[in-house]
Amino acid sequence: MLWLVIELNIVISIFCFYLAWRIWKVRLTLLQVEQTLNLINICTSKVLDKTPEFFQLHQQKINQLRQLYKQLDLQVQQVKQIMAMLWLLRTIWHRFCRIWR
Repeated sequence: MLWLVIELNIVISIFCFYLAWRIWKVRLTLLQVEQTLNLINICTSKVLDKTPEFFQLHQQKINQLRQLYKQLDLQVQQVKQIMAMLWLLRTIWHRFCRIWR
């Protein structure tokens, strides 16, 4: 009977040591996860802190491109008007030349 109690205590002790060892390994894993998450947090904070300036800069560039596009569109319209006027002058010239022939 005494041997049974001793053997049972040894089995319980071995199980408790195994359980403590597994808990210790889980704790180490959780510490590594915590460190990784902290690094991710630091990196994302650095990136996200610069985001408003990045968007503001690109918004300014987009506005500049829109203004440039408006200027170019106006110039294209002026060139079209000049071309239309030259075409009109050409047709008038041809008609004028036919009359004098």
